[in-house]
Amino acid sequence: MFPRGPRRAIKAAGWLLLIPLLLPGCAGLYFRDVRAVPEPMPRHTLPEWPYKEYWTGVIFNGEKIGLTHLAVFPPGEAGGPYELRSEALLAFHFLGFDKKVVLKAQDWISDDLRLQRFVHEYDLDGNLLRLSGRVEGRRLLIERESTGRTTMETIPLTEAVYPTSAIVLYPTLHGLGVGRHYTYLVYDGQRQQLARVSQAVGAYQESELFDGPAFEVATSMDGQESTTWINERGEPVLEMAWLGILISTLESESQAKSYLARATVNKRDVLVEFSRVRTSVVLPRPRELTSLRIDLQGLPETFAMPSDQLQHCNRQGKPSNGEVQCLIRSTRHPDQGERNRLRVETGLPRTGDAELARFLAPTPVIDSQDQGIRRTAREIVTGTTNPITMIRGLVGWIQENVEQEPVDVFSSLQVLEGRKAECQGLTWLYAAFTRSLGIPTRVTNGLVYAAELDGFLYHTWAESYVDSGWLPVDPTFGQVGVDATHIKLIDGDRPADLYPLVDLIGRIRVQILSFDPS
Repeated sequence: MFPRGPRRAIKAAGWLLLIPLLLPGCAGLYFRDVRAVPEPMPRHTLPEWPYKEYWTGVIFNGEKIGLTHLAVFPPGEAGGPYELRSEALLAFHFLGFDKKVVLKAQDWISDDLRLQRFVHEYDLDGNLLRLSGRVEGRRLLIERESTGRTTMETIPLTEAVYPTSAIVLYPTLHGLGVGRHYTYLVYDGQRQQLARVSQAVGAYQESELFDGPAFEVATSMDGQESTTWINERGEPVLEMAWLGILISTLESESQAKSYLARATVNKRDVLVEFSRVRTSVVLPRPRELTSLRIDLQGLPETFAMPSDQLQHCNRQGKPSNGEVQCLIRSTRHPDQGERNRLRVETGLPRTGDAELARFLAPTPVIDSQDQGIRRTAREIVTGTTNPITMIRGLVGWIQENVEQEPVDVFSSLQVLEGRKAECQGLTWLYAAFTRSLGIPTRVTNGLVYAAELDGFLYHTWAESYVDSGWLPVDPTFGQVGVDATHIKLIDGDRPADLYPLVDLIGRIRVQILSFDPS
């Protein structure tokens, strides 16, 4: 059985992956080219923009889960910049809990959409993050506020930067002409970094999915793709991503808001159903599995499965086949004495001090230098200097003192102060503890088998560097040395690190070839 209700702790789909609407997508089959393309090509300037606002409804896997809103405000009587005011609200039922995500952004821009300053606010299940910034010369200055603390960041600029709220507007301002291509730089507040955007205006089309003809615009932001149909007024009548699983449609204000009342009674766990990787073989006592051989199918050609001493993976046939076989071994040995039960990944070249240093440094989500984090970690491990004993103590403390609930957070400090999180937040707190004590730790993301759901779910755990090797640690399951159902896909704790998972969710399949339950 899972310890302490892991069904509430596993980050089944990582709903954060839903927030960016710029995900992989395609046009589908229900679009017809219109031969009479408007001449001259539609193009609007901000002073004469044809609308002041628009609303869209967001549908995920057939369920309406939210709305978005964008409003354009002209300069005041005294002049100044234009203002783009955007918001997104997602509300859905997830693993027995009602989840709510509110994003609000104010971007002040020039008449050619270039960013001048901004204020972004994010509310994830009551956890708050505020970003504010401004462009000064060739620098973007950013202030980050969370859990009552403020940090500053300076990002050098080599070209003009735009807000992500302007992505839909950009082709209309510069010209909706078939065959036109645009590329520019944006500041992505969700990932808290700069991103490259490329847009291509394709065919002029009509469809039963929207009223009137519209231009097909393919958008790519750092490799994450979507397709939007924009009419001559510059309104996004339809946006499709994730092969049509994620859809945004133009609505009236009343239509967009009407779903909120219905959302309170929506009881389908759409994220779990979509993200669960089913398998025909039931794994008994998965937390005790010592080895697992699998065939992983549906992987993108460019995705490289991690392979090391504990997880050995090989592509089968041509890369385009998308098939990889892996042998995964547990780091626990039940047949040995307690002192020798842990098996650390060794046999690889020793990791250098310079490389390990980055797994000791703080990040926006791992507050390893915060005094509260450092003080709590020292109190937990008082009386020992042995790394394994320290790790056991930290994992045990998290198990006893942090509730496992699907509450999304922005940082490890929010987990420490709020005392509740899902697997990602638990792992961030563990990593902050260990890094503050001088134990290099990295965050790992992948799949883990959930017996009560008869399949694999997306999950986050950690790896700590001890005895010249990496030791997997799962604070969610209380495991120091993890079972063999942990399938590692990618390392990283920053939102941008997780984006390769977008190409996997809902696509990959796992075939179990063999396993050792003892």
